[in-house]
Amino acid sequence: MGCMALEHALLIALSEQPASGLDLSRRFERSIGFFWSATHQQIYKVLARMDADGWVEGTQGAPTRTVLRASSCAACAPACFRSVSGVHRAS
Repeated sequence: MGCMALEHALLIALSEQPASGLDLSRRFERSIGFFWSATHQQIYKVLARMDADGWVEGTQGAPTRTVLRASSCAACAPACFRSVSGVHRAS
């Protein structure tokens, strides 16, 4: 995967502020969508893959909503994400 795939855009958004999939979809529609379009289905599919890969962690919010945040596993993220987002591997 090259730099700035949808995964990276979502990681950057989640490192700025934890959010649910719905929140991220709305955020894409309002602001990021001017530069990058992603459907709800694409966002949820990528978030599920990121969760399986350990890139994000979720906590149960409202009964049907999981609030996600970028995981502390910075080593899982490619170097291009770490340099863009300011995330660095813990010593």
